[in-house]
Amino acid sequence: MLKLPGVLKPERRTPVDLLIVAIIVAIVVVAGVAIWATSSVENTESDPSPVAAAPPASATAVPASYTEAWRAESEATTGPVIVGGVVVTGDGGTVVGHDPKSGTQLWSYRRDLPLCGVSGWSASGRDYAIAVYRNSRGCSEVTALYGSTGKRATSRSSDADNSLDFSYDRDYFLAQGDTRLEIWRSDLVRTIEYGRVDAPVNPGSQPRSGCELVSSAVGSPKVAIIERCGIEPGYRLTVLGSTLDSNEKLEEFGSTLITADLESPPRVVAVGGNSIAVYVSSPEPMLETYAFDGTLQNRTSLLGGPVDARSKPVADGGVITFWTGKATVVLDAETLQARFQVPETLGPGVVMADSLLLPSAIGISEHSLADGQPIRSIPVPRDGYTGGVITLGVIGDQVVQQWGSTVSALSP
Repeated sequence: MLKLPGVLKPERRTPVDLLIVAIIVAIVVVAGVAIWATSSVENTESDPSPVAAAPPASATAVPASYTEAWRAESEATTGPVIVGGVVVTGDGGTVVGHDPKSGTQLWSYRRDLPLCGVSGWSASGRDYAIAVYRNSRGCSEVTALYGSTGKRATSRSSDADNSLDFSYDRDYFLAQGDTRLEIWRSDLVRTIEYGRVDAPVNPGSQPRSGCELVSSAVGSPKVAIIERCGIEPGYRLTVLGSTLDSNEKLEEFGSTLITADLESPPRVVAVGGNSIAVYVSSPEPMLETYAFDGTLQNRTSLLGGPVDARSKPVADGGVITFWTGKATVVLDAETLQARFQVPETLGPGVVMADSLLLPSAIGISEHSLADGQPIRSIPVPRDGYTGGVITLGVIGDQVVQQWGSTVSALSP
């Protein structure tokens, strides 16, 4: 008859065995507590909105007058961040989503770290507020928040410089410092890194080293970079792919010197489907377009001079506007050719109801989007403004303006 095996008795545990187990458990618990105490979760205060904000309907006409509805401090933004139906500001370590009409806080997100910058980004059908924080590794802590609610979407952390400029299109987000840059997908996964790379996955994949990165912009599937390298007599334009090639290496389409002096660095204005627009202020102000291999295609004379570092190109309504310090140049978003320029402005423009709105000394000037002809001037309050670039944003029939760290929302 088949006999079933008996139940095995557990091995005898000695007091030493139990002591070792207790020590291991204690170490695991202490390590877990330490990780939690120093993590971003423990040092984060998130107060999302339970209800998603609804973007207002687009304006059908430009209002005849405006008054200031509210204002807020936002040192971490260079222009109005309008995303997901809210106006987003960043100051200290706190990001706030405001109701555009009243300025009431709809949501907030705070970390015990200083903000490097806050940007809006519409990617993969979702509207994000991108918050970048500074720690011992530079501007390395990145969090994507849903613009309409402030809920955390995703995050990333990597080596970075101590200050960053941002550029984005519908597919990619570019974060550029003075020694390195990264490009991220909508899930914040890095697609490329360029410049200073401490531990490269593929040694020798960087085409140059030791260059200062001056300006950049991304436009699927290319990124254009202005850099100053070693003892070269001018500034270099380099064009890379936004993703690695089939061999998991950077793909360089072209790199060439575009200036013969170092007086004033050029600025990348935009990357289009077939060309790159660059603003050169010295020896005379020009808008230059280049092919992806670095070949000069066209030059257009402009009014201008050295550009305020806070002045960023604005893409809106089928055009790209850029402030040269003396005028606003308007580019066709497809061809990157200059349509016209409007002198005596104070910043780039935005589109409302098929009109171009530009900041002026007395308020906002309305222009024809087709040829830049003036339509009217709208006085707006700007208490506390002492000079510098003014950047506008539009949400519904409202205009949001920013100068310095002041965000001012205007209502009809």
